[in-house]
Amino acid sequence: MTFKQSTHQRHKRSPLPLFTMSWFLALFWVSPLWAQQLPVVTDNGFIEAARTGNLDALKAAHAAGYSVDSLGRNGQSALHAAAEWGHLAAVQQLLDWGAKPDKRAKTRHTAMNYAVVYGHREIIRALLDAKADPNRAGPNYEVPIITAARLGHEKIVRLLLKAGGDVRETDSTGRTASEWAREMRHPKIFGLLKAAGG
Repeated sequence: MTFKQSTHQRHKRSPLPLFTMSWFLALFWVSPLWAQQLPVVTDNGFIEAARTGNLDALKAAHAAGYSVDSLGRNGQSALHAAAEWGHLAAVQQLLDWGAKPDKRAKTRHTAMNYAVVYGHREIIRALLDAKADPNRAGPNYEVPIITAARLGHEKIVRLLLKAGGDVRETDSTGRTASEWAREMRHPKIFGLLKAAGG
C-alpha cells in the first residue's frame, strides 16, 4: 500500500467520527438534562425549601416573613426554583400565596420557561390556571411554545396551543416553533404547528 493510498483511506474513514461528534454536540445543546445542576451557591431557606419541595420548611420560612417574589442569591424566586425542579405542590402553594407567575429570574426565565425546558406539564397547567402568559419570552426571546417544539415536548406543545401559544413568534435566531420542530426532526410537532398556522 502506498502512502497516497493510505492517506486516501484515512480520509474516507474520517467523516464517521466527525458525524458522531456533531450529533453528540447537538444532543448536548438541546437536552435540558445536561444543564440541570444544583446551584453552586446555597440560597435562603425559603427558596431552598421550594427547590427541594419541602412544604413544611416552605411554610415555616413563609411564616418567618420571607417575601414570596423576592429573588435569591442565584437570581431566582421560590416559584422559579420549584418550577425548575418539578415540585407541583410547592408551585401551587406559592401561587396560593400570591406569587407572580410571570415574574422573570435574572436570566430572564419565567417559571413557565423553566417548567417547559424540563417537561413539567402539570406545573405548566398550574401556571396557566394562575393566568401565566403562554407567550412571555425567556432567554433568547424564546417563547414557551418554541422551547417545547425545539425539545420535542409534544404534549406540552398541545397544551400551549390550547392556551393560546402564538405559533408565529420568533426567537433571537429568527426561527418559529415549526421551523425548530422541522430542524430538530420532530414531525408530529411540526404537523401540529403547521395545522395551527405556524
